[in-house]
Amino acid sequence: MGRSWESRVAEYVDSDRLSQRLKAGNIIMCNVAGNSGNYRTEAGLKTDGKSNCTCPSDYFPCKHVAALKETYRLRPRSFVDLDRIMAKLAKNDKGVLLKIVRQMILRAPESLDALGVKGFEREEPDYDY
Repeated sequence: MGRSWESRVAEYVDSDRLSQRLKAGNIIMCNVAGNSGNYRTEAGLKTDGKSNCTCPSDYFPCKHVAALKETYRLRPRSFVDLDRIMAKLAKNDKGVLLKIVRQMILRAPESLDALGVKGFEREEPDYDY
């Protein structure tokens, strides 16, 4: 007989398998080193709790979403707070911000989608960021 749902979730909770933990408003997200690949996992903190994971699981929400939510419940400070970062950035002048945007695009060209550049589009989950 297979392992229980709880034990399958527990192997991910607050582990190194959940990296790049981020909180953006009422959304939490991370990268997950799964058993069958790497996934991007997101979950809403509101009661309706919309979630999304790129894993191939037939279950929804999947164990990665459950582990992400439990990790946030146990260790919310392990998540980088995007709102705090944005508040710090707002104090910079335009030249500094443009240099930062350039560095970000060079590291992750797909971020050009946020600027509306054709050919870099990606499907976004339907969340209210």
